[in-house]
Amino acid sequence: MMQEMIEPFKILGRNSNRLVKFFKEYEKLLEKPVENAYLLGKKLIEIEGLIKKFPDMDLKNRLITWLEHEEKRLEEHKEDFRIKFAQELNALFSREGKKLRGQYPLVRIGFYTVKIDFQFGEAVLFFGPEIEKIKSGIPLQPESIFKTIQGFDRELRNVKSTPDQIFKDLYKAYRRMLKLVDKPFGERLLITRVLSEYVIIKQSEKFFVDPRKNNFKEYPRVKLSFILYLLKKSGLLERGLRFHVATFDATVDKKHSFWILESEDGEGTHYSYLSFDKEMEV
Repeated sequence: MMQEMIEPFKILGRNSNRLVKFFKEYEKLLEKPVENAYLLGKKLIEIEGLIKKFPDMDLKNRLITWLEHEEKRLEEHKEDFRIKFAQELNALFSREGKKLRGQYPLVRIGFYTVKIDFQFGEAVLFFGPEIEKIKSGIPLQPESIFKTIQGFDRELRNVKSTPDQIFKDLYKAYRRMLKLVDKPFGERLLITRVLSEYVIIKQSEKFFVDPRKNNFKEYPRVKLSFILYLLKKSGLLERGLRFHVATFDATVDKKHSFWILESEDGEGTHYSYLSFDKEMEV
């Protein structure tokens, strides 16, 4: 009987200690209310959940009143955060001569798209208009997003092959795939199949001697899209290379379509097939 009477007080004591801990963490975040607006929101949710466990009494009512007041203030902090976030992000990319386009939750920067999730305090980076996901879980900080894009962009633009070499290797890949599927020259082939042969052509001798993962050079779809963008921009398509636009149905299947970048602004087109209409010596 005594134990049954004591147990509720033990629970109340534990919850009180946890609430004190949450209040201290909340107070620390309030030192920078705008920067920590969404972290404050998460902490308020934790505090609210704990308050609900308290028995009905005057203290609980005071806590609820405090919570309602803080939630109203928090909305102001969140709005200030969104404004400041956009200003800082724009300032970082402006120094690089790049402009931000679009509106929350989607922000376009060159040929990248950043999807902002204020509620969870993170961002997702895409190539093109949400064509390929590059990275998720990026902290919702302008500097973090800027560095992520800059680092990926440097790697993406690091292409060793010249447009002329890209053209020749793609032609070789096309000829090899024609033999594999027993088709005559000039026939349209799935661009994804040709690109798979292109990737094989670009492997080093070390890979063919010992075809292990460590010896394999990866060519993600984003990298291939950029390589083909460089090729199209070079004007070498006039030598007989043709890309055939994908139907709408084909665009939803990555095995049957491939998105190729068309401009530095991130515009592009889905293609299903490619072909060559001129034979050549390479």
